[in-house]
Order: sequence, then C-alpha cells, then structure tokens
Amino acid sequence: MAAYSPVSTRSTARRRDSLSSSGGASSVRRLIAVVRSTPSRLGPVYSRRVLLRNFAALCLGHATVTAALLPLLALQAAVSANMGSLLLAALHALASLSSLVAPTLVQRVGCNWTLILGYAHACVFFGLHLYPTPYTLVPAYLALGVWMGPIVSARVTFLMTLASKLAYVVTEEEEVEDMDETSSHDAELPRHDLDALFLMDDSQERVCGSEACPVTSVTPDSPQGINSTTDETQLVFMLPCKTSAMLASVFLGCSVMGVALTAAFLDRIRMFVYQDPLERPTGVAALRAVCNAFRDPRLQLAAPLAVFIGLEQGFMLADFSKSYVVCALGLPNVNLVFLSLGALQSLAAFTLSMMLRHVQRYVVIAVGFVFHTCLLLVLLLWKPSGDDPALFYVISAAWGVCNAIWETLNFTLLVTVYPDSWQAPLAHCYFFRFLGLSLAFGLHRGICNWLKLYALAATLVLAVAPYTWLEIKLESHRRLKTHLTTL
Repeated sequence: MAAYSPVSTRSTARRRDSLSSSGGASSVRRLIAVVRSTPSRLGPVYSRRVLLRNFAALCLGHATVTAALLPLLALQAAVSANMGSLLLAALHALASLSSLVAPTLVQRVGCNWTLILGYAHACVFFGLHLYPTPYTLVPAYLALGVWMGPIVSARVTFLMTLASKLAYVVTEEEEVEDMDETSSHDAELPRHDLDALFLMDDSQERVCGSEACPVTSVTPDSPQGINSTTDETQLVFMLPCKTSAMLASVFLGCSVMGVALTAAFLDRIRMFVYQDPLERPTGVAALRAVCNAFRDPRLQLAAPLAVFIGLEQGFMLADFSKSYVVCALGLPNVNLVFLSLGALQSLAAFTLSMMLRHVQRYVVIAVGFVFHTCLLLVLLLWKPSGDDPALFYVISAAWGVCNAIWETLNFTLLVTVYPDSWQAPLAHCYFFRFLGLSLAFGLHRGICNWLKLYALAATLVLAVAPYTWLEIKLESHRRLKTHLTTL
C-alpha cells in the first residue's frame, strides 16, 4: 500500500488550482479580445488612448481657429468702417442656410475632410485680409459663411462620436467637454481716429453705453496710413496698414496651425461601419430629417432660445465691444474683456454640466433668467467710464456665465431628447442661432443701443417662457415613464 502524503496531495491540488486559474484568466482575456473585435452598433471599438488623442487634436485645432476668428469678428464690428457689420450679417445669414445642408455634407464627405476643408477656407479668409479690398473681402466673407455651418456640424458630430466610443470603452463614467478658448490681439489706433466712430455731446465727449446711436457717416480726419477712405475701402478696418497686416498674419498663422493639427492628428473614427449600406440614410433622407425638425413641436418651443443666444452673442461682439469697451477704455482693452468672458464661460459650462445631474433644470433656468435680466438692466442704466475699468470685466464675465447657462441647457436638451438622431435637431438649432447673429450684426448700425437692450429683454422673456414649458412637459414625461418602469 502506497504511503499517504498530505503535503504531496496539497501541492497537487495547488498546481491544479493554478492551472485552472491561469486557464480561466486566459479564457477571460480571449473573451475580452473577442468582444473588442466583435462589431457593435457603435462600430469598431478603439482604445481609450486613441480616443483621448483625437479629442485633444479636435480641441486644439478648433481652439486655434476660434482664437483667430472671434477677435476678427469683434474688431470688424467694433472698429470697421461702414460696411463691416453688413459683411458679418451676410456671413452669418449664409451660415444659417448652410447649417441646414451640413448633415448631408458631413455624411457624404466625412467629419475629417469637412473640418480640413472648412479650416482651409478659413486660412484663405484670413489671407485675403492682407489685401483688403471689396473685391477680395466680399467673396471671402460669403465663402466662410457657406462653410461655417458644415464646420460646426462636423465638429459636434466628431465630438459625439468620441463620447459614444469612450462610453463604450471605459467602465467608469466619464465626460468629455469641448472648451472653446478665445483670445484677442492688441491693435493701437489714435484717439482722434476712433472719435469718428462715435457721436459726440456738447462738451465734445463720446456718447457711450445705452445712449450711443449709430453714426451715419465715417470720415476719418487723417486718411494717410489708414485703411479707410470714402470709396472702395469702406469694408475694412480703420486701423493702420501695418497693424492690419500684422493682425491678419497672426490670424492666418493660427488658422494654418489649426489645419495642420486637424490633418495630422485627427483619425478617421468610424461610427456605423457595420451597418448595411442600404440602411444608411441618404442625402435626401438627411434633408428630409432637417425639414421634419421644423415641424417638431419640441424644437419649435426651443427655437426662440436659439435665436436669443445668437442675438446676445452678436450684441456682445458688436455693440458692447464698440459702445462700451472701445468707447470708454480704448481698443487695447477689448482682448482682456473678451478673455474674461471666455474664461468664465468655459468654467461655468464645465461646472454646470456636472451640476445638472443634481440640480433641477428649472432652477438653472430661473438663475439664468434673473442674472441676464439684471445684466440687461445694468447695461441700460450704466454710463461706462474709464475711471472704473473693473466693471467691464465683471459684466463681461457675468455675461459669459449666462451664455454658458443657455448654451448648456440647449445642447443637453437636444442630445437627451434625441439621443440617436440629434443631427437634424442640431442643424435646426444652429439655423436659428446664426439667424440671430445675422440679425444682431445687421442692426448694429441701424438703431440705438437702448432699443437693442429693450429688444433683448423682450426676446429673453419670449425665449425663456416656451423653453420652460418644454422642460416642464419633458420632466413630467420622464417622471411618468420612471413610475411605470418601477411598477
């Protein structure tokens, strides 16, 4: 009879358990590999590192182009000659129309090529400012307006694709925020040349703030060295030639960097690659979806808020920058004022996106309405003066917070109500937003500021009322659905 050894029995059992555990681990690894390589409804699965790298490339490319475009819009509206605001109005009017066909273009061309071609047109747009004549600037603004809608649609589509992929790859809940950075560049202009842009009172002081009204004609006293005369150069900046060329060169460099970052580091992230080609929506179907979005009663209730967002952004870029900042502080302070606006808007959007999980949306709407109403009242009663420059930064920062509230509420509403078909509602939203921007720039040199502030207040009421009603209906529907699920 063989001797019984408990030690050998235990060692044999341990080896058997080790083999079983190693075999189980290898089986789990093979299962994970199979799952990752198996087609899903979201297309192929990418690693977290690849997705985050594409997100960084998307943000950097967009930030560099935006850092050049937004200061140019503010300068063109604030210190340009007679036709500058009309060019911006035409640009955003075409952008509102191009946003309707943007989903079709993005679907046919792809997000990557749409962004590359759009940013390339932005490079041409900035480059033509080196030769500022009506024959170069009018086509440049019209062409950029045509590409503005597809650029926005491609950027949001790529961002939503990355968010869907990240939600599938990682196990913990993560959020990806698209932060827009704005920056400006200083430009010096003699005071007597800026005086031609403003009305003067009896004591030969500028009329600033809500009392400012548009000047019918602009005739600078010293045309030598100034890019503004009474004939063909009424479309360009009232800036010295060297300053205009330097700004255009800096903006062109930023846009070229944006194109390079987008083309070099942005991968082709496939979404519905395993879907049957016959089931993919065609261009006609995408256009039909956009047309149906105008008949959606929920989007009809949200449309006034999109118009208000465009109006208030246009007011800040055109009227606040000119009648408040440039009039009281001077042109070099425009960059710092809008830098404070952009910084607080980014911070507020990041904070609000996390707070919406724990705070009722009605509270956020009420806070935004009260804050924005107070800001409009301040701008209506306040007479800006250079003796207290801190108020300009406080007001612009508070305005950025209000803008973040409305944009975050509007965007989260679209992606929540339309989680799988948000392209057409997004095009509907940007159509009305660009329409509001076009209207704001078109009225920049048409009516006085106090009328614009009253119009903004009325539009705020008309926008918040239907949007609040929409949120109430959606919240009651969600509660009813949750109650039926728990039964």
